[in-house]
Amino acid sequence: MAFRLSPHPMGVTELKTGRCLDINDACLEMFGFRRDDVIGQPTLLLDIWPDPQDRARLIERLTSELSVRNLDVPLRMKHGGLRHFLISADVVMLGKTRCLLIIGNDITEHKRAEEALRDVREELENRVRERTGELERTNAALIESEERFRTFLDHAANLAFIKTTDGRYLYVNRRFEQAFCLDHKSIVGKTDEELFSREQADQFRADDRTALEAGTAMEFEETPCYADGLHTTIALKFPMRDKSGHIYAIGGIVTDINERKRTEETLQLQQKQLHDLTAKLIKAQEDERQRIARELHDDVSQRLAALVLDVASLERQPPLLPELIGKSLEPVREQLEQLSDDLHNLAYKLHPSLLQHAGLQPAVEDHIREVTKRTGLSVSLKVHRMSGSLSLDHSTCLFRVLQESLQNVAKHACATEATVKLSGSSKGVGLSVTDNGKGFDASDKSAHHKGLGLTSMQQRLRLLNGFLRVHSRPTEGTKICAWVPVKKEEA
Repeated sequence: MAFRLSPHPMGVTELKTGRCLDINDACLEMFGFRRDDVIGQPTLLLDIWPDPQDRARLIERLTSELSVRNLDVPLRMKHGGLRHFLISADVVMLGKTRCLLIIGNDITEHKRAEEALRDVREELENRVRERTGELERTNAALIESEERFRTFLDHAANLAFIKTTDGRYLYVNRRFEQAFCLDHKSIVGKTDEELFSREQADQFRADDRTALEAGTAMEFEETPCYADGLHTTIALKFPMRDKSGHIYAIGGIVTDINERKRTEETLQLQQKQLHDLTAKLIKAQEDERQRIARELHDDVSQRLAALVLDVASLERQPPLLPELIGKSLEPVREQLEQLSDDLHNLAYKLHPSLLQHAGLQPAVEDHIREVTKRTGLSVSLKVHRMSGSLSLDHSTCLFRVLQESLQNVAKHACATEATVKLSGSSKGVGLSVTDNGKGFDASDKSAHHKGLGLTSMQQRLRLLNGFLRVHSRPTEGTKICAWVPVKKEEA
C-alpha cells in the first residue's frame, strides 16, 4: 500500500534484464505512461535514459555496493522532456530473482532554481566585476587627475590652499609650504589659529567668512608674515560647491605683490623727484634768465650807453688834428674788445660752439683752460681711445657733466687740483672728474637733492640710457663718473 500511495516515483525492475515488474501511480503520472505500456518492458526500451551509460554505472555500483543513495541523473519523460531526479536504489530479492527497488525524488524545479540562482549569481558577479572595474578606472582617473592638479599647483608661483568651511586646511601647495616654512603634514587638519599669530589668523578668517557669506569669489589685500618677513599679497578667495550647490570648502590663490608695491613706491618717489626737478629746472631757468638780463642791463647795456656817449662827444667835438683821432678812438676800441670778449664768454656758457664744430675732446680741453685761468685750480686731462665721431647729444651731455663737476669743485670742494679722464670703448664713452677736496658722505641721500647739479646730471644721462656714479668720503675727495652708450660707428 505504501508503494502505491507514495508521492515519490517508485518502481521495481529485474537487476539483470531491466524489465519493469511494478511501478506506482506517482511514477506513471510523472512520466506520462500507462501501466500497460510499462509493465514487462525493459527500461532501456522505454527510452527513459538519455544516456544509457547512466544506468550501466548505476547497475555497476549496485552490484558491488547493493545500495545507492541520492544519485543525480536526468530521465526522459514520454513526451520527450527531461527532468532531474535524485535516485536511491537497493538490491532486493523477489523470490529467487534479484531486483532493484528504485525511489526517485524530482529535483527538476530545484535544479532550475539553482540554475536560475547561478545565472543570477553569475550576472551579479559580472556586474560586480564590471562595477569594480569602473570604480578602479574611476579611482585611477581620479588619482591621476589629483596628481595632475597637485603637480600643476606645486609648480605655480602663487600660494594655493583649500580649507573646510570651519577653517581647517585640506590642501596646500608647495609654494605655501615654502613661504611659511611648514610641511604639508603639519598644516593639513589645522586651523589658522593653530598655525599663525592671532592677528594674522584673525585677518585670514575674517576674509574667509566674507567670501563664504557672499557666496562668490572675492579679492583681499593681506599682509602675511612669511618666513622671510612681511609680504603684501592679493588673496583671491572663492567658495567651493558640490553637485547640489552646497558650499563645502573655501579655496584660495595668493599672489605676492611685494615687488609691485616696491615698484609703485619707487615710481611714486621718481615722480616726486621728477616733479621737484621740474620745479628746480623752471626756477633755474628763470634765475638764469634773470642773471643774463642783469648782465645785459647792468653791464653790457651800461657799457654800450657809455660808448654811445663817447661817440656822441667825438661827434660834437671832433679832434682837429688827424693824429688825435686815433688816440680819441683808442678807449672806444678797447671797450668794444672787452665787450666782445664778455659777450663771447656769455655765449660760451650758454652753448660752447667749439663742442658742435670740433667735438668733445677739444671742447673739454678749452673748458679746462678757461677754468684754470678763471679759478687758479690745477686741472689735468687724461684721454684714452677717444674718437671724434661722438654724436652732439652725447657730447653735450658729457660736457655739461664736466661743467657742473668742475664748478662744484671750484665752489664747494676746497680742492687744489682735479683730474679729468675721457675714455672710449666699443660700447660707450666715460668721463670722470676727481678732486682732492674735502669730500662728503655719499651714502647720505639727502645730500644729493640739496642742489640741482647732481640731479640734473643724472637726468641728462638717464635720457641717453647712461648712468652717473658718485664716490666720496669726508676728507677723501670726490670722484664723479659718467658713462653713455654709443653706437659702433660712434665708438
